[in-house]
Amino acid sequence: MAGGILEGKKVVISGGSSGIGASIAERFASEGADIWVAGGSSAEGLQKSIAACAAHGVKASGALYDLSDSRNAATLVKEGAEYHGGLDILVNSAGTRNLSAFVDIEDEAIDLLFEVNAKSAFFASREAARIMVPQGSGHILMIGSDAGEHGTPNFSLYGVTKATMHALTKNLAIELGPSGLRVNCMAMGPVRSGRVKEMLENDPEFYKSRINKIPIRDFGLPEHIADTALFIVSPSNNFMSGAIVMIDGGITAG
Repeated sequence: MAGGILEGKKVVISGGSSGIGASIAERFASEGADIWVAGGSSAEGLQKSIAACAAHGVKASGALYDLSDSRNAATLVKEGAEYHGGLDILVNSAGTRNLSAFVDIEDEAIDLLFEVNAKSAFFASREAARIMVPQGSGHILMIGSDAGEHGTPNFSLYGVTKATMHALTKNLAIELGPSGLRVNCMAMGPVRSGRVKEMLENDPEFYKSRINKIPIRDFGLPEHIADTALFIVSPSNNFMSGAIVMIDGGITAG
């Protein structure tokens, strides 16, 4: 696509083979960005996301990475930058959930969520910064959660790992801003995507417990999240950095 607002931008997206990450990848591609899709375990989902991006006439490829070892996040950024011959935008979208009661959380779950949600974002962002700082420009966008900004029963592990991403956003915005980088975070409430979509559709009690906490009485859609992501990294939004952008239907307004 010629003439898009991200034309020629080189983008790496973790968690890009499904859900919000895949929607962001395709939205960025529709505006001319070349995309490296870093997926998790689904080869089918990865190829579907790559094909959706390539359909917009941009350069698109990717690979699967096991982020239960968070150091692989550095590898995915390196390989994406090698594919592109540079890097302009990193989207840290990879994530996993555990909604167990606090006393029931297993040791393995603690390790997994910190590896995937928190440490992977750290390793990926550090690798991106090593590329972006010398060139004096770049965007890092974290995909956080409203759970990182307020307490909710059974969300303690997930919320703490997302809060880590929020804190990382603010620290990197301060440290990397003088080098020309912009670092921001989108913090979503319930979005009809992936596992949450399944729970909303198949668990009436979960649906009721969530919808009643949303002032606008509606859930987010991946394509709406992708539109906001596009605005955040767009040239018209040059002055935003260090922001935790709440996209939660008003949940955290109270």
